[in-house]
Amino acid sequence: MKSFIFLLLIVALGSCKPKAVVPETIAPLVGKWRLDAYETTVNGKKEWTLTSINASTANYIQIREDGVLLTGNGQELCCAPSSLTINGKRFEIIPKSAIPDNPMCALVDCIGCATWDIEWTADTFVLSLCINSSRSRYVREN
Repeated sequence: MKSFIFLLLIVALGSCKPKAVVPETIAPLVGKWRLDAYETTVNGKKEWTLTSINASTANYIQIREDGVLLTGNGQELCCAPSSLTINGKRFEIIPKSAIPDNPMCALVDCIGCATWDIEWTADTFVLSLCINSSRSRYVREN
């Protein structure tokens, strides 16, 4: 009888599938984002320089539920990081599905940061690629 109950328990546990839960750290960032501005230094003072709002030339990125970063057209983002720091919380990017190939990445020599820093508030985030490096501001695309 114990064997039967044990076998039933193993079958029941084995049939459980993990739920597709978006970790709370990355959940607010899932979606498509448009580059709005980049930080520049003018006369020793940092200021935001707005980018073109022309839809045909705008720069987009997409963030999936698993944290994978894609280009605006859904292809692999060249030189993407392996983790993100979102408002001080580290998030390891572990792809849950295939990443669409981007043929342009074969032409790129990646010397980037393993972790990108994101400061997120409402429908805007500021992306810092490396410590003391360039900062870019993105806005949520509807």
